[in-house]
Amino acid sequence: MNKSILRKILNYIGSIIALLSVIFVLHRIAEYWKQVPDDTFTLNLLLLILVLASVYGTANTILASAWRMLMLGLHQSISHRVATRIYGLTQLAKYVPGNIFQFAGRQLLTMSYGFSGKAVAKSTVLELLLLIVTGTTFIFWMLPLLYPWFNFFYGFTLFVVATMVVALGLELHGRRSLINVVTKYFLFLFISGGIFFCVLYSVVDNWTVTPTLILPLIGAYVISWLAGLVTPGSPAGVGIREFILLLLLKPFFAEMDIILAVVLSRVVTIIGDCFFYLFSLSLR
Repeated sequence: MNKSILRKILNYIGSIIALLSVIFVLHRIAEYWKQVPDDTFTLNLLLLILVLASVYGTANTILASAWRMLMLGLHQSISHRVATRIYGLTQLAKYVPGNIFQFAGRQLLTMSYGFSGKAVAKSTVLELLLLIVTGTTFIFWMLPLLYPWFNFFYGFTLFVVATMVVALGLELHGRRSLINVVTKYFLFLFISGGIFFCVLYSVVDNWTVTPTLILPLIGAYVISWLAGLVTPGSPAGVGIREFILLLLLKPFFAEMDIILAVVLSRVVTIIGDCFFYLFSLSLR
């Protein structure tokens, strides 16, 4: 079998995975939409969902850019346009049960463009490892929710120390380029947590926001996201993320408000992923 035919086959398989992803995403949106009371969707809330979904969709380009940097570090000369297209077309596959199809789709689609399959596999392993390392540092932001004596200052100080240790470790191992990748992952996770905070703020009545509570809430979201990422078989962390957020935030908010915020944040991220998919589809 010559390379041209093999690339076409890989492209078709990748396209099938992407199509299945769209079907599962539409199903997810319909399921989550049913869980939200009808009187919840005011015009202001709908506008907020669209704005936050647009922000989240745009933030996905940060992940694509970080993946491109990993590929470049593995001597794969991939353009920003191609990297964004491949990443966006396969990202929706994370909603397919199994939690691996986004990586399988990316592997196949990237190989269909003629890139090294071994390098793509290495970039996936690196991406997961660096996301886990970056996400773990947010535990210091979240600790004040569990231990009131562990105040915001302690948590932020330990976070800074942890990030410096990570940067120093990469520097000493001659992986300075990965520091930029970790920075991009931090930015994406911070934006994701900020989106959840905005959704929570919109559904909780009579809540006076204090600056010392913002970062712990963002940290709680990132830790719940991380738990969903590393749980095998859970599509996009469905169920895992919700359970951990409910566990962490129950002492501070009404259970119904937490559930509503979690469901709406899911709607926001799914619509944002769809926006990113459509944008990637337009890149030729």
